[in-house]
Amino acid sequence: MKRNYILDPLGEMKDMYAAYNEAIIELAEINDKIVLLYADYAAGAAGDYFRKRYPNRIYDFGIAEANLMSIAAGLADTGKIPFTHCHSIFAVGRAYNQIRQNIAYDGFNVKIVMPASGMLAYIVGASHQTIEDTAALRVIPNLAIITPADPVEAKKATKAALERQGPVAIRLARTIVPSGVPTIYREDFPFEFGRAVEVADGDDVTIISSGALLADCLSAIEMLEKEGINARLLDMHTVKPLDDKAVIKAARETGAIVTVEDVSIIGGLGGAICELVCDKFPVPVRRIGVTDRFGQSGTIEEIKEEYGLTAEDIVHAVREVKKN
Repeated sequence: MKRNYILDPLGEMKDMYAAYNEAIIELAEINDKIVLLYADYAAGAAGDYFRKRYPNRIYDFGIAEANLMSIAAGLADTGKIPFTHCHSIFAVGRAYNQIRQNIAYDGFNVKIVMPASGMLAYIVGASHQTIEDTAALRVIPNLAIITPADPVEAKKATKAALERQGPVAIRLARTIVPSGVPTIYREDFPFEFGRAVEVADGDDVTIISSGALLADCLSAIEMLEKEGINARLLDMHTVKPLDDKAVIKAARETGAIVTVEDVSIIGGLGGAICELVCDKFPVPVRRIGVTDRFGQSGTIEEIKEEYGLTAEDIVHAVREVKKN
């Protein structure tokens, strides 16, 4: 089975938010319209850099996420390109109306950075594990959603979001504790907004992943190879707009699909894939993700085990979907 664009072995462990910060610092040097807005979230290296070099291009609103989004819309209306930062759970929980009404409805060029997205949040538990953000945001017209899988892709996704005119949500798994996520991609891999990456070819089944579980998917396809199953692996970094062509091609050529994500399977990537193949090319689909449950405190590995997000769970889903 051929692997495309990935390191072998996988590279250093790194936090995706740190990688995003590196990207936004680089972009700020070439685009003076970029402004950073924060609401009760640590700015990190980008905040230190902007406060020293561009103090008039960074704003802190405290615990006021709705204000954050409204002011971002106003800044965008003046020609600025705001990047907002707050906990993912509070973006959808406290500022959903502002994202919908003030940003997306008018198509303002706001980039909604959502650190701490998804289930893989170390220790913090149900109050901060965001299982519903993909589903909540996917139904908002005009709003694009990117969910990178590793630090290299996080940097490329940030650049792609800047280049796209209109509102974009960038979902970043909270991986700073204990050590981040493995670097999967080579620096030269091609990132194209709205187009899935074929990480591995295969004709027996397709695994479609979005976000920080891509490394687990790679482990799963290695296990499946030992069973004589050649799995295609797609990294669906852009959840909306979905790469319909890649999904239908995979359905037609492999006959079965397993989706993998670290949020609720209700309305997430798995829901989007099921909607598409049901309409265009029906095939059996199994969904790996959070099954209508709140989160709880634990290590990343404990959370994966408890919620069925491990490589072994992916392998089991492949076996089941191939029975149909």
